[in-house]
Amino acid sequence: MYNVNTKTAAKLLSFLNPRRAYHRAGIQFADRLPATGGAVIVSNHGRLDFDFFILISLILRHRKRLVRLMADHLWFRLRSTRRIMHLAGAVDGNRGNAMALLGKGELILTYPGGVREIMDSRFGHEHINWQGRTGFANVAISAGVPVIPVVSIGVNNGFIFLTRGRLLGRFLFQGLLRLGDAYRDYRDPLVLGILPLPLPLSMAVHFPLPCKVQYIVGEPIYASGDLKYTEGKEAEEELARRVARSMHKLIRQYSRAGELT
Repeated sequence: MYNVNTKTAAKLLSFLNPRRAYHRAGIQFADRLPATGGAVIVSNHGRLDFDFFILISLILRHRKRLVRLMADHLWFRLRSTRRIMHLAGAVDGNRGNAMALLGKGELILTYPGGVREIMDSRFGHEHINWQGRTGFANVAISAGVPVIPVVSIGVNNGFIFLTRGRLLGRFLFQGLLRLGDAYRDYRDPLVLGILPLPLPLSMAVHFPLPCKVQYIVGEPIYASGDLKYTEGKEAEEELARRVARSMHKLIRQYSRAGELT
């Protein structure tokens, strides 16, 4: 599960990323990502479908390192997406997999805000909505690696949500797919892009608006030194707060409108 062919992943990412040129996607301060050794990359989610493939491709291109995505469990429950995720180097996003990869000196990428951050987003605004999700900080402290914040600017400009999608999401994820309470926050809004289709179909045929997307890499944040707390839940929360503040600062600096919730 943990080993992946970098050349195969690079080819797949290239195939999955015709939008890199379409969105004029770029990355700034990529040299802040370590050339060797493990680290936890934390980013903000947005409305742009699967933009993490764009970010991973850019890091591979600029730093020659394949980032291992901590993917939503859903993609490994669906046969149609499980193989793609594995070939691209993604793994099921749980603590065991994260610790194993960091122990091998790999970079991992996680989105603490999850689907809630996507669904509660506003068009044209980047934001952070973790609501107490600090597992990434726990993993970084346990593994003794830094957290590297990366803010995604423009990822909420690809689609306009026409509905909130609560009823359709409940029907799809809990009624039809029977995924249970873990997916109660999942919604399925009707969206407006180049082709206005429901999100399940949009994963295959929907094309977003031609928004520009930029990724800004922040300075590494270490779980040691001047942290107010040095162990336990308090250390985890303090590290998460520092990462959030760093990301908020980057959003304010590089985006016209940013918000932290």
